[in-house]
Amino acid sequence: MTAATGAPLLTLPEVARAVTGDLVAREVPSRPDAREAFLRQAVDGVSIDTRTLTPGQLFVPLRGGNTDGHRFLAEAFRRGAALAFCERERYPEWEGHEPGPLVLVEDATAALQRLARRFRDGWHGRLIGVTGSAGKTTTKDLVAAVLATAVPTLKTEGNLNNHWGVPLTLLRLRPEHRFAVIEIAMNHPGEIAGLAAMARPEAAVITNAGSAHLEGLGSLAAIAREKASLAAAVPPGGPVFAGADSPRLMAALRGMKVRVVSYGFAAAAAVRAEGLTDLGPEGSRFTVAGFPTVHLKLVGRHQVQNALAALAVAREYAVDPAAAVAALAAQRSGKGRMEVRALRGATLLVDCYNANPESTRAALATLAGWPEATRRIAVLGDMLELGGDAPRLHRETGEAARDAEVWAVGTYAGEWAAGATRAGVTARRFADQAALAEALREALAPGVVVLIKASRGAGFDALVRRLGAEA
Repeated sequence: MTAATGAPLLTLPEVARAVTGDLVAREVPSRPDAREAFLRQAVDGVSIDTRTLTPGQLFVPLRGGNTDGHRFLAEAFRRGAALAFCERERYPEWEGHEPGPLVLVEDATAALQRLARRFRDGWHGRLIGVTGSAGKTTTKDLVAAVLATAVPTLKTEGNLNNHWGVPLTLLRLRPEHRFAVIEIAMNHPGEIAGLAAMARPEAAVITNAGSAHLEGLGSLAAIAREKASLAAAVPPGGPVFAGADSPRLMAALRGMKVRVVSYGFAAAAAVRAEGLTDLGPEGSRFTVAGFPTVHLKLVGRHQVQNALAALAVAREYAVDPAAAVAALAAQRSGKGRMEVRALRGATLLVDCYNANPESTRAALATLAGWPEATRRIAVLGDMLELGGDAPRLHRETGEAARDAEVWAVGTYAGEWAAGATRAGVTARRFADQAALAEALREALAPGVVVLIKASRGAGFDALVRRLGAEA
């Protein structure tokens, strides 16, 4: 992953000072003018992967589950790195034969975050943080697309939304950016607050508070508080755009010193869709007060909620309504996010990038409303990170498949089937993906609509490949 280049970020000594590290180099020019030129070198981007590093960048060697980036310090300089971090405990193996200028730090991740905070403090645009249990990546993309019609806007690429991705995104900020839309996620309590302290948002979008990460947070109320912690980082009186259809979220925001701007289908929502028409594979059509009619090409009612967040932001910052609606109409689904694909005349709704009970219910509702379907099949795999409630939540979510057959595989296949059976629909369990794929290939025909839904960790991308349904 790389923080894109542009105007130089900081000189070598400035980087060292920003992270309270020590700048060391094996060879420093002795002539005063050459020494000054050496110290005035500037990095023009940040990379944590030598495979994508470009000349002039800072290399940050991170420690992951499978490798340690310090193994690639020499490779980074061979590829043109201007500077690299090196953790102090690893420095003895490089001392005296440093492959290039190094900044010695206690912890490379912490140093990356300090550098990002220092860089963020010097940027003077508006930053909007985006979080939520579901829909945050799509919402981030829609909000950024709307703002970009008015001014240069930076956004999180893909879903680089964690303790590495957020600082890398902040280090892509440039003076010409007037807005930044930064996605913030979590996998342990307190993480959103920590990342928000680094990003310092002037505004926030919080899509919802559902069951995702129930395993780590323990209760739905705790999840809502964690999501609402992003709002706590917004200055008093600043706007927080919140999903009105998530009662727990709205309750968690109550009493905070921010200005809550609600959006959604709820009657009390400040930004609300009217006259919603489901167009199946063509998405949805609806109206919002103050905007032209919206034709959203993204599939599913839940995508309308995501679009409403973007329109709430557009209204707040006086984006031209027609331009905002045109930007939404131009958006298309990301890979594995309710993609519509065709195979053997059948329609596949591929939504296996992630899953939790709320997003799965939304996907099942989309399947149930698919027009002109002669047969509907919900292929369901494990929803992860639900803790001890996982069996119950799989059963209860399976009961939502009232208008489709349920074909289940994985650890919770029996729970899916039990819930579906209780709802009175046909349920089939499969021993593995190979058996499911073989049965599904036989079922595919014109008029058949298949939803493929599971958490990313369930590996349903492999199932899609088995079917030969790659986009």
